[in-house]
Amino acid sequence: MKNNTKNDKELEFNKKNREDYEQLMKDSSTNLDGYWDRKNPFVVIILFVLAVIIVVGSIYYITTYINSVK
Repeated sequence: MKNNTKNDKELEFNKKNREDYEQLMKDSSTNLDGYWDRKNPFVVIILFVLAVIIVVGSIYYITTYINSVK
C-alpha cells in the first residue's frame, strides 16, 4: 500500500511537470499570426519599392545584355 501511494505521488508529480513544460513551450513559442499583414500601408509601400527595384534592375540587365550582343 505504501509503495502504491508513492507511485501515485510520482505520477501526479510527473503529470504536473509535463503540464508545466507544455505550457512553458506554448508560451515561449513564436506566434506569427498577423505578422505578415498585406493591408498594412507600411508593408504595401515596402513591397511596392521592392517590386520597382526588381523591375528596374531586370530592365537594366536585359537592355545591357541585348546591347552587348549586338
